[in-house]
Amino acid sequence: MSDKPILAPCEKHRPGPAARQAARLGGKIPSLDTRRLQIRAPRIYDFKAYAKVMESDRSILMGGPFSRKEAWAEFTSYSALWMLHGHGLWTIDAQTTPSAGFILLGYEYDDPEPELGIFLSDDAEGQGIAEEAMIAVRDYAFEALKWDSVASFVDQDNDRCIKLMERLNATRDTEAEATISDDGHTLVYRHSAKGAA
Repeated sequence: MSDKPILAPCEKHRPGPAARQAARLGGKIPSLDTRRLQIRAPRIYDFKAYAKVMESDRSILMGGPFSRKEAWAEFTSYSALWMLHGHGLWTIDAQTTPSAGFILLGYEYDDPEPELGIFLSDDAEGQGIAEEAMIAVRDYAFEALKWDSVASFVDQDNDRCIKLMERLNATRDTEAEATISDDGHTLVYRHSAKGAA
């Protein structure tokens, strides 16, 4: 029996005018280039990498593992934010790893404010990709979107992410944490435009 997932029709690329229209829309989403990364609009073929993370134990600290259908709902929701709010999900392409991970300025339905969030594929860990991508998107929020601050919501048991927040000079926002009803499992780290300067 094959380990290859059975793709739902919505996951498959369908060449033609609609695909070209999707490419044109995606071209309107800003791309951010860093020394080693291109942070770009999500495309249909990125969902395979997205689902692989969301269906695995890598997503436990994000509320997973998720079903493929749940991963699709989240992927499309975060992608749609670009049309609704002017920010959303990006794909991270590293020099040697396409679809190395995903970063977002996003909203989940119950979020009190937009979140700066990131997750990587397992083979992209430990290379400084997360920090490089977070700096680029954080700075985009401050410079292009003119935000004064942005929050990252981090599970209290996610030691790697907590260390990343500390390297980025983000500070705990206990007032924001008090507004989240999850028994204290979520830490809120505040990135400030003044602190990033």
